[in-house]
Amino acid sequence: MALALFEDWCRIMSVEEQKSLMVTGIPLDCTEPEILEVLQETLKCLGGFRLLGKIFRKQENASAVLLELMEDAEASAIPSEVQGRGGAWKVIFKTPNQDTEFLERLNLFLEKEGQTISSMFRALEHKGLSPSTGPCTSPELLAHFLGQAMAHAPQPLLPMRYRKLRVFSGSTVPAPEEEPFEVWLEQATEIVKEWPIAEAEKKRWLTESLRGPALDLMRIVQADNPSISVHECLEAFKQVFGSLESRRSSQVRYLNTYQQEGETVSAYVLRLETLLQRAVEKRAISKSITDQVRLEQILAGARLNQALWCRLRELKEECPPPSFLELMKVIREEEEEDASYDSESMEEQDD
Repeated sequence: MALALFEDWCRIMSVEEQKSLMVTGIPLDCTEPEILEVLQETLKCLGGFRLLGKIFRKQENASAVLLELMEDAEASAIPSEVQGRGGAWKVIFKTPNQDTEFLERLNLFLEKEGQTISSMFRALEHKGLSPSTGPCTSPELLAHFLGQAMAHAPQPLLPMRYRKLRVFSGSTVPAPEEEPFEVWLEQATEIVKEWPIAEAEKKRWLTESLRGPALDLMRIVQADNPSISVHECLEAFKQVFGSLESRRSSQVRYLNTYQQEGETVSAYVLRLETLLQRAVEKRAISKSITDQVRLEQILAGARLNQALWCRLRELKEECPPPSFLELMKVIREEEEEDASYDSESMEEQDD
């Protein structure tokens, strides 16, 4: 199955199998820089390589990476495994005659075991062949039959197919083929989250969609920080090309949100929190002061009884101010106490 994954992955990434390697058995908590450090040392005899992607292999509970070699390498020079954190990492590669050699060995094995191709496919529960099918000495035909049989096996997790982004330039007057910033950003953010390839490849893919001022910004942020992540790149684009009007409107909407008639304080705070997080995303409010801003707005916009007002004023004087969950706990406790008091009062009136 590892070889099948390797072949499928090479086909999806449009790279030659003979110029690629797959390394499996990598611990899940290994970072890309750590993986590259191990591989650059152990595979330096093969020349340079590019890390094309990293995926999770459920059957091993480990990661696998795909490498593209920059130079042709002799199969004899490729190690079968490399020593990394957690033990040996297995190296998967394919020689030019590997298919024929494998199929010939399989055919010989079946003959020694007194089995036939048809019995093998019955074991695989393959319904497309007749049990009367005789032994197959042709590697090409055997490969065809094996392909049919294995097509019914569960498929490994593979990277999603390459999706090209529409062009974004950041120009004041965009060309007809260009996307508005918000549309481009939404598509880029979605794909970046789902596409399991190396950060370097993601940045290269992102850069392909950029023109003009947007491309200049990408070059500037990478020159300033060569190890910058794709997420950080997109954050920089939000800061430079995001709608200022949208930022202002999100801030104004938050600051003008008050508790409604019949609404509990906790329900108001929950509704307010959604608007606060939206304002933070738009950079209308700094994330570092959200706890302080939240408490101030509740004191200004909620209908508080005397006890809760005093409690929140005390919390405001504390440093640091309470988090959202801490604040909700205080408010819910006060609401439950009020509800209990009202219930007792009604019982006394009934008596």
